[in-house]
Amino acid sequence: MGAELVILVVGVTSLGAYVYGRLGLDLQDRALWTASRGALACLGVGLAFLALNLVIGFVATLALRLVLHEFVSLYVINDVTLVYVSLIQGLVFRLWWWRRRVSECPPGPPG
Repeated sequence: MGAELVILVVGVTSLGAYVYGRLGLDLQDRALWTASRGALACLGVGLAFLALNLVIGFVATLALRLVLHEFVSLYVINDVTLVYVSLIQGLVFRLWWWRRRVSECPPGPPG
């Protein structure tokens, strides 16, 4: 029942945000699709950071085992915080990258 409740709550807040965006803020559907693609790009970069962080953590753990001559558990890097931090890394990197691309674009015609 917990997963269904989460889906219901997220669905209600998403629908509410959509209605508020369309009616209250006069946002367009096309901009929603653009924002969704951007969010997926950020998520993808975040997952790449997660994979990289896991590989580096694995290698560092094995290196510590060799250097310290004692057992260091791989479970040290098995923490949900790593997922959140990796996603934040991806978000920041993607926005940083996007910001550079936007600053390189020539200005559009005057509105």
